[in-house]
Amino acid sequence: MNFEQRLFISFLVSAFVVYFILPLSEAEEVDCQSFNKSCSDCTGHSACYWCISTEKCTNYPGWTKIVPRDCPSKKWYYGQCRIPGNVLIILVPSLVGVFLVFLGCCIYCCCCRQCNKCKKKRMDKEDKKIKRKREEMQAIHAQKRNEREVKRDEIRKKYGLRPGSGYQRIEDDNL
Repeated sequence: MNFEQRLFISFLVSAFVVYFILPLSEAEEVDCQSFNKSCSDCTGHSACYWCISTEKCTNYPGWTKIVPRDCPSKKWYYGQCRIPGNVLIILVPSLVGVFLVFLGCCIYCCCCRQCNKCKKKRMDKEDKKIKRKREEMQAIHAQKRNEREVKRDEIRKKYGLRPGSGYQRIEDDNL
């Protein structure tokens, strides 16, 4: 496994621990009724949410129901007091989806570029191999050509057919 894979796996494990294990252990210990003073006191605990219409801090049902049913105005706050919970339910998954699509595009682009670099290296290696084989073949052909030339010269020498050795063409003058 390379470094990026180990880093990604450790990130996933830590995110799993933070989001799934820690809130459950904290949820068992907190009594939300004691934080009825203000929204910021209530939302400071992950097991509680603040309802605007009743102005009460209540236990967040969390894992069983995402939207708490006991807040009549449907305007409740969880984890902070700026954005209502019903908006967060839509906003957070949308932002996560956009981020994942962006991350997927980035990873795809990086992999494609890396893959193209690998292809280029492989092609360069193959080109060098082909060039080396071509040079070897040319050397072998040149050697064989020289051997054939030597054999021809030996045959010409044997029969006295060397160029410039007095061999002339016979022409028929009688005709």
